[in-house]
Amino acid sequence: MITPKKLALIGALILSSCASNMTDPWAGIGAGATTIGTSTGWAFYGAATEAEGTGGVLAGETGTDDTDLTPNYGGALKVNHFITDDFSLGLVYELRNFDADPIAPLSAELTPDAFTTHHFLLSSRYWLKPMGNDGRWKPFVGVDLGYIPEVNFGEVDVNYPGAVPNERVTIVGSSYWTLGLVAGASYMLREGLSLDMGAFYEFALTPGEDTLVFPNLGNATADVEVWAEGLVLFGGLTWYL
Repeated sequence: MITPKKLALIGALILSSCASNMTDPWAGIGAGATTIGTSTGWAFYGAATEAEGTGGVLAGETGTDDTDLTPNYGGALKVNHFITDDFSLGLVYELRNFDADPIAPLSAELTPDAFTTHHFLLSSRYWLKPMGNDGRWKPFVGVDLGYIPEVNFGEVDVNYPGAVPNERVTIVGSSYWTLGLVAGASYMLREGLSLDMGAFYEFALTPGEDTLVFPNLGNATADVEVWAEGLVLFGGLTWYL
């Protein structure tokens, strides 16, 4: 992912390089049209973690903690089809890579390495009328339903208080669902190619879950739920077929 400042600079350079006139920039784009696109962006993201001890010395313990997720890189591939002139449905694949701050929902502190998530989304868009003096801007709003098959955190550092030796345990979160509320605008650069910019607020409908086993605590166990949410800024290009 790129920073918001770089994203705005790239957009400004593209806009300034596309000064050709079009009498009707969005002519022929409506019901029956199909698009393909790609995008990247920046995320202000985090997750709430809930843990419940289920066996051994952790039985009966509960706790919560929040973590900030700092994006490293990410991108999306998109296919979209206009059902009517103003409404479209699409499929999106996103890859995101994050660093997570340490969390301690129980007594131990967990520190994962950088991890990757894969998102499969059903997107819907409602398109408003073109705007601006030349009619190149076209705002949109939408809703995205997302499915994440799992989140593999790999081996996570576990730091225990007191004299218990530290260790590494494997954490693989279950699949979960998200909902995203989207707003943005497309700018027709030239016939059949637009620059897209916007933002979406995304939150988990169901948690990612796993049961953790801690060998250095005599194989004590804990059930963990992770609820992710955050704001994502994006920019990209769309080709109209």
